[in-house]
Amino acid sequence: MSELLTTARPYAKALFKSAKEKNMLEQYSGVLNNLNVVVNEPNIKKILLNDSFDNKYKANVLSEILKDVLDENFSRFITLLTENNRLFVVSEIMDLYETYLQEEKSLKVAKIETAFELNNDQLESIKTALENKFKKKIEVEQNIDTTLLAGAVVRVDDLVIDGSLREQLRKLESQLN
Repeated sequence: MSELLTTARPYAKALFKSAKEKNMLEQYSGVLNNLNVVVNEPNIKKILLNDSFDNKYKANVLSEILKDVLDENFSRFITLLTENNRLFVVSEIMDLYETYLQEEKSLKVAKIETAFELNNDQLESIKTALENKFKKKIEVEQNIDTTLLAGAVVRVDDLVIDGSLREQLRKLESQLN
């Protein structure tokens, strides 16, 4: 996973910089999302993985499918990804781009996994604590994971706060061994 992020990072940064210069941050986010959907579509994936098609053909297929939302700059980006055999990291590029976009907006996303759904007061309390810690606006996404048993796991960027009962039991087990 980290290798894919390492591969994707320069592409995401370059696309973000270009989009920012052209004042098209939101538009490129949408186009990148569309590109991700297209490259993961099974029939398109077969073409992209088939070595009997050259990279120019593959780039043309993608550009033709996305022609209604592409500008010349993004079309060159697709060609670059194709020529460098980097279409397999489009999902990671998209995730990194979204992270850069959120940072640009002074917004971070906190992904909270809990065994049970939290009420609005609990979510707001967590959100406030995270906003104080990061000094940025926080958007909360809650996911239910019944394997946690109790507690919560909070992820913001690379920070993971694991306060789950599952993690506490794992730590106790490792201390006993």
